[in-house]
Amino acid sequence: MKKKKGALLRAAEVFDVPGQPALGVPRVTVTGHSRVHIENHRGLIEYGPEVIGVSAGDMTIKLRGQRLEISAMSDMELVVTGEISGIELDV
Repeated sequence: MKKKKGALLRAAEVFDVPGQPALGVPRVTVTGHSRVHIENHRGLIEYGPEVIGVSAGDMTIKLRGQRLEISAMSDMELVVTGEISGIELDV
C-alpha cells in the first residue's frame, strides 16, 4: 500500500492536483500559537490539557502546550485551541 500511495502522491504533484484529501494524508494548519486544524485524522490517542495525541494514519501528531482543548471534531477533522508550544510528528 505504501508504494501505491507514494506513486499516487507523485502523480498528484506532477499534475498539480492536491493528493492529500483523496489519499487520506493528514493536513495540519497552524494559526499563530493558539489554534491547530488537523484534517484526515484517525482518532485521538491521548487527550489532556497539556498534551493531545492524534492518530493520522502512518504517523502520530502530538500537540503540546497549556490549556489545550478540542474545540471542534468530526470523523475527518479536528480543531485544537489553547496555548500551543510544540507540535511533534512521529512517523
